[in-house]
Amino acid sequence: MPESKLKVYVKARFDVIWEKLLDKIYHPEKYVDRIKNVDILEDAPDHVLRLIHFNDSTWQELKELIVHDKSTGIIVYRLVDHPYFEGETVNICGATNEIYHLELDYEINWKLKNSANHESNEQKDISQKALQIAIQQMKVVSEEAEAVYRQN
Repeated sequence: MPESKLKVYVKARFDVIWEKLLDKIYHPEKYVDRIKNVDILEDAPDHVLRLIHFNDSTWQELKELIVHDKSTGIIVYRLVDHPYFEGETVNICGATNEIYHLELDYEINWKLKNSANHESNEQKDISQKALQIAIQQMKVVSEEAEAVYRQN
């Protein structure tokens, strides 16, 4: 999986976006296609260890150590015991100069463990599209939750 970084602006309060980012840790199938279910192996106040199972056999189970810090708005998903890749995915929710208009960054920093292996351009494109879909889905879900909150 290549290294990628995307940014969107979300019209929602920090707490609304943060709640959705945390929900994605425990229920990623609501936010990412192809996920069948997740097993939470360890759940502590500052981290979660999970194992993701996919619907599609082309994707392997994925074990991640997830560290989250609300004070910085950062969530780091670190790969654990993956046979081909090492690295992390980072989600950052940060303020802008506008009220209820936050910046959401998604970054993938995965590298092949064996430098002799190479990824095809098709694999890189699939990864980039998956990242785009994931960040856009989080934007939509957060803005919808903000709209519901403002109606109440």
